[in-house]
Amino acid sequence: MKTRILLVVVVITFSLLKSYSQTRFVKVNDTIRQFTSYQSTKIKENEKAPLLLNFHGSGMTALEHMMYTKTNQIAEEKGFIVVYPQGINNEWNVGFGQDYDNGTKDIEFINVLIEKLIKNYPIDSTKIYATGLSRGGFFVQRLATELPNKIKGFVSVGAPMPNEVKERIITNKPVKAMYVHGTADEIVKLDGKEGAYLSVEESISYWKTRNNIKEISKTKTVDNIDDGTSVTIINYGSVAQLHIENGGHTWPSADPFNVGFPLGKTTQDIDFNTLLYQFLFHSIN
Repeated sequence: MKTRILLVVVVITFSLLKSYSQTRFVKVNDTIRQFTSYQSTKIKENEKAPLLLNFHGSGMTALEHMMYTKTNQIAEEKGFIVVYPQGINNEWNVGFGQDYDNGTKDIEFINVLIEKLIKNYPIDSTKIYATGLSRGGFFVQRLATELPNKIKGFVSVGAPMPNEVKERIITNKPVKAMYVHGTADEIVKLDGKEGAYLSVEESISYWKTRNNIKEISKTKTVDNIDDGTSVTIINYGSVAQLHIENGGHTWPSADPFNVGFPLGKTTQDIDFNTLLYQFLFHSIN
């Protein structure tokens, strides 16, 4: 009886397409998984819109990440849907810290979630993208390599490519890739970590090769705000890097609060959410 009631609740909540954020549930095998969604009020009736999956970091919740990154605002402004999946115990299975094959079945979760979202939201299935911070950034790269027919591009903040992800890649299908990293990030190192993840440079090199990029990059440095940071945008087309001088382990242009961890500085030199949108949904200049 409890199972039947839960299924009814899931069906009802999926049918309620409101303009504010709502937390919903989806059953994956025998596990109930949670996500929070926001649908722009600018999406017209019978119109299909892009989808952005936004993944929280280790120790954060999806709701905390939603409030921190403020991507609901850019979704409302530009007319798309953003979804914040919730990891089990606030974690994601990225290839280190838990067993890649026998740890939490996060790929299955997102695969099922995407199918449910497409059925219940006005989503353009050819325009599904992912972004994430820290552990969430590591995970979007696993998503992009294991679900390349669904995930068309990603932006990873404070997270180069996990070693295990690179070793298990079985497709060379092009995927848009952007890496965002601060030189003063003390939590996830710019130069990589042996046995865990590559350097940012190695990660970008992989995607340049995979996407068959040969052209010279376009580079510009932005230092609009006197906050001790500057941002160099290196654009290769379908691959890009935001190199944040003196930047920490934070979401660029977010509130620069510190909860007691060595997060470092949050650059205010760019409107990062707009830049993320331009890269994934269009192309940055």
